[in-house]
Amino acid sequence: MMTRIYNVKSPAKINIGLRVLSKRKDGFHNIETIFYPVKLFDTISVKIRETEGSTDVVTVNTSGTNKISRKKNICYKAAINYLKAFRTEVHYWIDINIKKVIPIGAGLGGGSSDAASMLKILDRHFRKRKQTLSTKAKHNAKLKKLALSLGSDVPFFLASKPAYAAGRGERLKLLPYFKLNGKILIVNPGINVSTSWAYKTLRIKTEKSAKLSGVKKFSTEDIRLMTNDFERVIFRKYPVIENIKYDMMALGAKFALMSGSGSTVYGIFAPGRIKVAERHFRKRKFNVFSE
Repeated sequence: MMTRIYNVKSPAKINIGLRVLSKRKDGFHNIETIFYPVKLFDTISVKIRETEGSTDVVTVNTSGTNKISRKKNICYKAAINYLKAFRTEVHYWIDINIKKVIPIGAGLGGGSSDAASMLKILDRHFRKRKQTLSTKAKHNAKLKKLALSLGSDVPFFLASKPAYAAGRGERLKLLPYFKLNGKILIVNPGINVSTSWAYKTLRIKTEKSAKLSGVKKFSTEDIRLMTNDFERVIFRKYPVIENIKYDMMALGAKFALMSGSGSTVYGIFAPGRIKVAERHFRKRKFNVFSE
């Protein structure tokens, strides 16, 4: 039986502002943010072949991080759930190998990105090429629903283009003219922040109105809107993360912000200023990435 092999890079993201607007009845929160993909990647290799057995077999191996049990691995969940949602009569063996580079629990969306990459690989392998427009639209809606069941920002990674996001993060409006003007420095202190803890600690009680929905391009005039609500609780518990942000500003960043619920902070620098900042944070033994 022929084995097909797929190799893809899964990008990280940063949040250009992140505002938590209200608590939802389903236990989630309504947010608004601008998702922005960056050139920091995990690598996923997938082998797929038909089997003569009566069940699907999915194996997964992760390197570059602490071992995650198979059933808790989001790529495993993505594969199993995809096969259930788009059931075929034939059963398959799917072998997944993930090389982790994006830090875990860092506000960079590494797990969600890997899940989206897994869905795209499977969709590329199994999807029928000849579809009517209506069939294609139904398929895409079903795929997006599956992505959302895996994580609130997984739908964004299906496109991986700058986008305004609302709702849980699944209501997306692509921003074709949104581009960060400068070099991006990403610094992670190696702290794993619990997103559920961060939301619980925020204690959102009153509903807030959206402010980022009108932003089309990155401009210093809009910086006052691009705040991250999580900073006030994360900085209180982890002062080192706050120090990273203000060190970036002192080193010449024209904009710096924590991404997601932490622990990563990014800064936007002029090309001539980023190297000094990069050396500063490397000396402190942080995880440092730049583009």
